[in-house]
This record gives sequence, C-alpha cells and structure tokens, in this order.
Amino acid sequence: MSPYLVTEHKGRIEAEYKKIWSSQANVSHWHADYLGQFSDDLYLTYEDDEITCRRLIKNISSETIALKEAGIELDGIDFGKNPDKDFYYHAENSRIYATMTLPVGFDRLAPGGKDPKYDIGSYLSYVEIPCCSKRIGDSPFQPFPAILLGNYETNHALIHGTLEQLVFYHCYEIDHDRGKLRMNIISGFKGVEALDVIPNRTLTDRWYLGTTDNADDIEHIFDRYTKVLRTVLPPLNGAGNANRHSVVWESWNDCIERSVSEELVLKEAEFVSRHFPNVRFIQLDDGYWHNDKFANGIGTAYEKDGGIDKKKFPSGLRSYSDKVRQFGLTPAVWTGLICPACSQITKEHPEWAVDYAWRYKEYEGIECGMVLDPSIPEVREYLQYAFDKFCYDYNFNGIKLDFWSYVFETSFPMLKNREHSSYEWRRWLLTEIRKRLPTDGYFQTGCDIVQGNPFLGEFFTNYRYGMDITGGEWDHVKATFLWGTSCFALHIGDLFVPNSDSIGIMPGLSENERMFAINYILITHSLVELSGKLHSDCSAEHLKILKKALCNINNGQDVHFAQYDYRKHNVLPPAIWFTDTPLFSRKSGTESLPLKTVALFNLSDENLNIAFSPADMKLKEGNYILTDVWSGEQKEFKNQIEYILPPHSSRMFSLNVADGTQIFDSNIRLEKVDAENISFATDYKADAELLLNTKPERVFFNGEIIDFTYEDGLTKFHVPEQGILSFEF
Repeated sequence: MSPYLVTEHKGRIEAEYKKIWSSQANVSHWHADYLGQFSDDLYLTYEDDEITCRRLIKNISSETIALKEAGIELDGIDFGKNPDKDFYYHAENSRIYATMTLPVGFDRLAPGGKDPKYDIGSYLSYVEIPCCSKRIGDSPFQPFPAILLGNYETNHALIHGTLEQLVFYHCYEIDHDRGKLRMNIISGFKGVEALDVIPNRTLTDRWYLGTTDNADDIEHIFDRYTKVLRTVLPPLNGAGNANRHSVVWESWNDCIERSVSEELVLKEAEFVSRHFPNVRFIQLDDGYWHNDKFANGIGTAYEKDGGIDKKKFPSGLRSYSDKVRQFGLTPAVWTGLICPACSQITKEHPEWAVDYAWRYKEYEGIECGMVLDPSIPEVREYLQYAFDKFCYDYNFNGIKLDFWSYVFETSFPMLKNREHSSYEWRRWLLTEIRKRLPTDGYFQTGCDIVQGNPFLGEFFTNYRYGMDITGGEWDHVKATFLWGTSCFALHIGDLFVPNSDSIGIMPGLSENERMFAINYILITHSLVELSGKLHSDCSAEHLKILKKALCNINNGQDVHFAQYDYRKHNVLPPAIWFTDTPLFSRKSGTESLPLKTVALFNLSDENLNIAFSPADMKLKEGNYILTDVWSGEQKEFKNQIEYILPPHSSRMFSLNVADGTQIFDSNIRLEKVDAENISFATDYKADAELLLNTKPERVFFNGEIIDFTYEDGLTKFHVPEQGILSFEF
C-alpha cells in the first residue's frame, strides 16, 4: 500500500512513512512529511479482515498550496484465478455502459463510449461522452460510492468504499502488472483542477477496504461495507417519513409539462383529495415562468414579481399555494439551477456563470444556459434570496431541485475560486435549502439523476434515479428499469427513499407497457409520484387501478431478485422480483395474508418464458397459491410454474399458503392487530374489495356489524374512516 500526493506545481510526490502499530487497538499510524509542505497521517484500524482509514492531510507551510489529489496504490492483488477473468463492478456501470460488470482493461473511452461485447443494447445506453472517463467512479451521476474488484471464476472479491464526502470523492484506476492487479484509489476534488489549501488547513478523508465471499450475488456484495457505512453516516432526512408513506402529485408528466396553470392544478388538487387519501403534496413543476419555451427555476426570483406568468397564475404563487392548502394538501414546487440564455439574470450577470458548454459542445442545437457558480459570494447571496422567495414568500413546503448537480458533481474544473471543492459548496447549498423547509417537508433530487449515493440523504428525502416517463416513453421505462437494478440491490431504501418517477395515465405507452411501469414501481416500493389530468382524462377503469396501486405506500422497502447473475455479459436486468410483504400491507409473515409479492417482467421485444419455484422465493417446500393482483386469476404453486410473457409486459402475484383462511388480495391497506382473530387496522375511508377463500359470516368495523357482499371470493364493503376491521367466519 503506497500513499502519495499530487500538487499542481510538483506533480506526484512521495514520502517515507513512519509506521507505528498498536496491537491493543489494532491501529496502525502512518506519518510522513512532504517536503515541508504537507504532513500526512493515516490511521488504519483493522477488524475482521476489514480496514477503515482516516487520513489527515495538513498544509504545514506558510503558503497556500494547490493540491490536485491524494492517492493510495494497492499492488499485488491476486484472486488465484486466470487474471483475464478479473472484473470490476461500480454502480455507474449501468448508467454509462448499460451493463453491470466490466473486465479489467475495458476501454472506457471506446468510440461512442461503448463496446459491443459488453453493451446489452444501445437502446438502454444514455452515455454522454463528456462524462466518460478512464477513471471508474468519476462520472457526475452521484453513484453509490463503492467498487468491487473480483474475478469471474471466484466469489471472493475486494471492496473499497467511501466513509465521508466532506471535501474529497473517490475514483479508481485499475490495471494489471505482471499478472496481478493494481488499484489506484484516488481522493480527488469535484469542480476544481486543484484545491488551494491555505496554511494550517487540514483535509480529512475516510474510506473502507474489505472483502466479500458473495461476489456472485449483487444484493449482498456490499453488505459488510454498508454495515460500517451506517455507523458513520450523519442523521439522514432521507430516513424520515415525508416520502415514505405518502405520495406527491406532480404537474410535469402525462403531457402536461409547461401547459400548467393555477386552474388546472387546483382541479387536480380537488380530485386527488377526494380519491387518493395517500397523496399529501401537490408539486407545481416547470411552467410558471412567463416564457414557457424554456425551463427557468432559480432565475425567476431575479425578475419583477418573481417572473411569474400572470396569465397562468393571476394572483401569484403565494395565493396559489394558499389555495392548495384549502384542500388539505401541501404545496411543493420545482426549481432548477440552470438559467436559460434568454433570462434576465443571465443577461445582466454573465460573470456569475461557470463554463458548462463543454458538456454540450458535441450536441447540435443546444443553447447552454447559465449554471451559477457558488464559489462567487454574490451568487451565494442571490441563492439565499431566491430560496427565501420559494420557501417563505411563496410558502412551498417541498422542493424538487432539478438541473442542480452539474457544478457540484462534475470532475471538470468549473469553479472560479478554488479555496473549496464543489462538495463543500454542495453541502453549503443543500444546508441552506433544507433549513428553509419544515421538518415534515420533502426535498427531491432531479438531474443529474442519482445512482444511490446515501450521503445525499443527509439533505434530500428522495432521489430520482431514472428518466422522466413524461407522456410515456418506453425507452425511458427500460432505462429506469436497468438503472434501478443497481440501486435496489443496495437495500438502503431505509436510509434514502428511491423515486422511480410517476405513474399516471401515461398515454404514450401501450396497455402492456403502462402496467409494466406500474408493476415495476409497485414491486420496488418507489412510488413517490402520481401525475396526469386525472380529473378529466382518466377512465374509471384506470382510476381503479391507480387507487389500488396507491393503497399501501411503503417506499424504501427491500425488493429481491431471483435467478439473476449480474456478472453475465449482455444479460438483461432481472426478470423476477419479489418482496417479503403483501402488496397491501407493511407487515411480513402475517398469518392469513400473502407471504410474498412476486412480479415478472419481459423487457425484450420477443415472448419470454419465465419459470420459477417456491425455492426461488426463499420458501420451503409446500402448497402455495399465486393470485394475479389485477385479474384475480389463481394457480396452485407447489413446484416449478411457468408463464409466457408477451413483449414489454409484466405480471404481479400475491403468494399465499394454501391452507387456512386466506386474504389473497385487497385494494386497501390492512395491518393486522390481533394475533388470534382476523382483524386489521385501516387508516382511510374507502370502498373495499378483498379476495378471500372463505365467505365471512359477519364483517365488523370498530365493533359494529357492516353490510357486505360476497361473490366468487370477492368481498365488498365500505370503510367509513380510520379504524379496526374484523371478520367472523
């Protein structure tokens, strides 16, 4: 293990380290003096074949020194197998290259950013050439900050992961040296070519190095790392309830986009308040600026009357947000951090901009707007003013922050002032926004979409990881499905709520594709958003589907894969997903309720045969029943069962034991409250439909007998309010 530093003036410099070992604490202290410029102290703690490191780099000179990066080289990594089979996995792989693992030596800068041997299909790849880098983890897509280095012929692998993102970020260079692997762990800075480190300033860096014997299982490769990571994460807003058990109606998707108005949104607010008890927020998306040809969020506050289109919002946004509250709903707003070239702020303050044209220079017809530079004091003063406007003057309690991360997450040098890295300014901005929101408000990330970085959960409550479905773009659904695989495999939904974009009418999708999107968002428990002109364009049949889909919001719950080998080249994302709870309850292992919810997906353009057994669902041998949650069709499930899925289609099933009284399906949330009797807590008014295998003699609500009908197992009755539902058989 060889530490080093890289300065702007001298390039890479190395030093002799003095090493002191404490056997009692299992800590090794490495210390070096770099030419009287920096002192470097590494505290390495060893426990159970794992190492955690805290590194302190201090400017001990009397001058400001430009530090480009710090690094550590690990040499002699050997898995005892054919080195040609060595590979790496990083969350950004699926985002950039549309595949999960890549062999060591893969040309990351190949023409088009892709290699046909490893790209599962160009329709799933949204690579942007300026974002490609020879360095793994260097992209601006905010990936989960860990890498697995392994060999396809063994399940033993090496893991490196970040334990702190205050100043540095980690990226990697990997190659072979005489048949063995060498990994260069680079601690770099976002947004600056070099950090101007003033005298006596100390930079801290923390990381993890460990192993796994689960390199074949994408759901468990990072288990040991995430266990350590959870002990050092700060308190997370993403672990709160703002987006965990309720939904946001948003105005962008389903072809509304900028054709938004106070009249339209208030009609939707009234409609969802009557039909969707789990909708809590109404989010006004882009379209409130007076020029509806371009996206302008943060720049609107610079203009007279906030730049609001008075034809759409005659009395302004404060009057509008107050009216939303009259429906018992909470107003939220979209804002972006790119100001269009035609905006007033861009014209009057071009000196506030960073040069972002580099990312779009290869695309014709794109006029790059202004990305604000937070290293400029006047920009920070304006940003504080603008968010005061949105959060206090307009009284919005939720914010979707779009186009925000470009200046904070890019490794391209953009900032005019270099005394702080972009990660430091990222922390400043998100802290400023968060403290203006109520504790039960939400804060959502937009572009560049996040690939599961839990450090952002300190500020944000949910993260968008996929493409806008907008009016219903099948390619966007496919990309979201692929990228979501790497996010959901992490099992960190309890720390940071994943957001798969909205469900709604989705007029651009076929019926199969529409149900594919709904089933995917339901099985992954990532249903943060609802959209569309539901009050006017939603059929009664589809409204029934949406109401059932929203009956039990439990965002962030774990989802599992069956029969999926992420290490295979050109393999599609998993076709079989399952959870350990019913679709309509948050409780697992509850007698009389489904043990699992199972979803099947065909992403391809051909028919797909999918066969699975109870063992694939981690169940013992026994007699089970599968119930299609949309059609009610039932099949015995004892051994292997097979379904044929047409292209772009899906199926979703409840999985129950075959014995005893069973509730196979429900369109309302049921939380069992009595271990002996079949009684449940319900938390909203609804017309209930439950599929039972036994006709009840009586149905009670809060101890009173209520009317019900029973036909072919379908039991219907009205739940008047929150209370206790029970059955007598």
